[in-house]
Amino acid sequence: MIMNSVTIPQSLESLTYQVDYLNVTFKNDWCQENIATLIDLLFLPIMPVTMQEKIIGADRENIRFRWDNNNFVLNFDYYSQSCWIEGQDSPSTEQLATLHLAMTK
Repeated sequence: MIMNSVTIPQSLESLTYQVDYLNVTFKNDWCQENIATLIDLLFLPIMPVTMQEKIIGADRENIRFRWDNNNFVLNFDYYSQSCWIEGQDSPSTEQLATLHLAMTK
């Protein structure tokens, strides 16, 4: 089996605010083995963050986390190279703009 060489992303391409979620784009393609590094990259500007649960699937990972008394989910989908953050409930969804500002300072 031939393995493709994958560069681990070093930084974000963009973090955009949508009404119901934050869309995350990395400068380089990533693989599922890179997700722990990507989590660290995303959470660094907003520490302290409490990771509540990590759900690992075949091509997707979901990380439930608490920040500033709100509950969010960080989603990674390997096949589509998609990453996004959403609120777990209405009050948290309403705080996505605040989270976006904190992550992009």
